[in-house]
Amino acid sequence: MRRLGPAEAAELQRLEEELLRPEVRRSPAHIAALLADDFVEFGSSGRRYGKADLLATVAQLDEGRLSLREFAAQALAPSIALVTYRSTLHHSDGSARQAWRSSIWRRTEHGWQMVFHQGTPTTPTP
Repeated sequence: MRRLGPAEAAELQRLEEELLRPEVRRSPAHIAALLADDFVEFGSSGRRYGKADLLATVAQLDEGRLSLREFAAQALAPSIALVTYRSTLHHSDGSARQAWRSSIWRRTEHGWQMVFHQGTPTTPTP
């Protein structure tokens, strides 16, 4: 695997951060544009989701504020990229939950679309 160029990596990080914003997470149109039709997610809950599953529940999502760190992006093929990062879900009560996340993005004529995502809970790090 090779690292993506700085501009491509920055674009993918921007898209991942966009998907973490509450107003985007509650917008079916925005989510639909960012997820490929064949999208699959293995959630940190252990459940498997498709694009239709997420779009059906998108208005109900209100988990708290999400942030990411330790972002890395690598090319798997000329128009396929793997990104990994650690997310933190900040709850309104002050508690937090962390997960390692990985996504596979495919570049299309309309821009990057996510085709796969997985979240794996992890213990907090200092």
